[in-house]
Amino acid sequence: MFTEPLSRTVAGMTVLFLLLILVAPASAGLYTDSCGMVWADASIPFERNNETAYDEEMMASYAPIIANLTEEVPDFSNMSWSDAFRETCAYMEERYAFTEWRGVDWGGLYARYAPEIAEAERNRDNASYYRTLREFAYAIPDGHVMAAARDDFGAKYADIGGGYGLAVAGLDSGRVIVAYVADGSDAERAGIRFGDEVVSWNGRPVGEAINATSIIWAPVKPSTAEGFLLHRLRFLTRAPVGTNATVGIAGPADSAPRTINLTAADDGYDTLTRTSIFLGREVNDIGAGSSADRRAMITNDTVTYRTLPGGIAYIAVYEEFYDVYQPFRAAVKDAIAKGAPGVVVDLRYNMGGDDNLAAAFAGWFVNRSVFYEYGTTYDPGTGEFPVLWESWTEPRPDRYTGPVALLVSPYTISSGEGLPKVFAESGTGAIVSWYGTNGAFGMESMGPVLPLGILTAFPTGSSLDESGSIQVDSNASLLGGVAPTVRVPLDEETLARAMAGEDVQLSYAVDWIWTQAESTTAEPSAVPTRAAAGWVVPLAALMGLAVWFGRR
Repeated sequence: MFTEPLSRTVAGMTVLFLLLILVAPASAGLYTDSCGMVWADASIPFERNNETAYDEEMMASYAPIIANLTEEVPDFSNMSWSDAFRETCAYMEERYAFTEWRGVDWGGLYARYAPEIAEAERNRDNASYYRTLREFAYAIPDGHVMAAARDDFGAKYADIGGGYGLAVAGLDSGRVIVAYVADGSDAERAGIRFGDEVVSWNGRPVGEAINATSIIWAPVKPSTAEGFLLHRLRFLTRAPVGTNATVGIAGPADSAPRTINLTAADDGYDTLTRTSIFLGREVNDIGAGSSADRRAMITNDTVTYRTLPGGIAYIAVYEEFYDVYQPFRAAVKDAIAKGAPGVVVDLRYNMGGDDNLAAAFAGWFVNRSVFYEYGTTYDPGTGEFPVLWESWTEPRPDRYTGPVALLVSPYTISSGEGLPKVFAESGTGAIVSWYGTNGAFGMESMGPVLPLGILTAFPTGSSLDESGSIQVDSNASLLGGVAPTVRVPLDEETLARAMAGEDVQLSYAVDWIWTQAESTTAEPSAVPTRAAAGWVVPLAALMGLAVWFGRR
């Protein structure tokens, strides 16, 4: 997700090849011939707690193409809007890592949006210009392809500033029901209640209306079919202030639906805040200006660590940057020292960072070596995407050996998807959620700077599995991410509990842990009495090339 620029710089290329020889062992295989770096145990750079040495290793990974990395990120900010858009499309088409994988038609996208850019330019309409750029970016189903700016020129509020006093949710059964009704709203006065089935919206079957709903203001762009559906449901009930809507509510059997007329009012994005329950809490993620603002709504912690009833350890990780490892390590070691009967690792709002760190986290839980990735990056000298690094997860000798549950969401993006990936591949623990992860696992880089200070980003490299195939990133059919191994049912009962304030996904994770703990007889004395029922990458700045650390 587009956040802040790379916080650390890497300078100097001396001793890099010596480092390469000393740190990166030889590795056999088809895809390692061009490797600049092999991390045979991704935890080592973090265990030694020397970020400078790690920065040098990171730079060493680019040794095979270092001579070609002489370009700076293009600055098109002084071009006309139309020229900047044309050049941006050409630049992205050249370097985007997933054109074939996702079936992106660059020519078609340019033909679709260039006239709208030109029209906005003729009218000097900043809001329309920015809106069109976001529509262009969101037409590519990749959470790493972004056009973002601090100032949205009033476009967001103009589009979705109004709410109808109700929010909807899609159940596993396929029904769309009312999930929330605001106190004192027209929807409440009209008699709409939680659980009412919505069958139509503005005269269209509700399914058609949902599919036609724009989600260009979703703060974390989805990459999978279920991610798109989640946000379309959230944004269905948003519109410009003053817009009228007709809502069809199913009536009793053999009777026609009743139609209710509502008018969108400024509610401070209330219905969107109320439907952030997939994160385990209410967050006004739409009203925030940036990912840093959204993060601040959740916590200022680097890692959140606490003990749940019964002694289960809860660890929340929000990003993968070098200084996150030590507090994560301390939390796991404390859980081990206290004999925690289980560990919950909450990644539901993990915005990514350094892949090697995600691989290192996994080493605290796995019981065998797990291949993490071959990492590719665009080489401007050859126009190819060579493999530049290889990474493995190795089990820590002092690892935690009890049951571990991961909590994920469609906001679990980029390297935040790495720990779930390792769990899914190794059969470690459980991945517990209503939804899978985002499905954007590529190597994200800064794209061109556009007029009005609009910044772009997109992946210029991919993560490959041991056979050389793209992993985790969603494909042209919107299939991807890491799916839950314990999928929490989304029905009227669990939805009601979540809307009442319970973190239902956490409750399911805790229940899963107790089931595992109570089924083992290896160390029965280490299992406390259960709580009462119902407990509620890496990229571096190289040779002046500004590379965004959104995923790496």
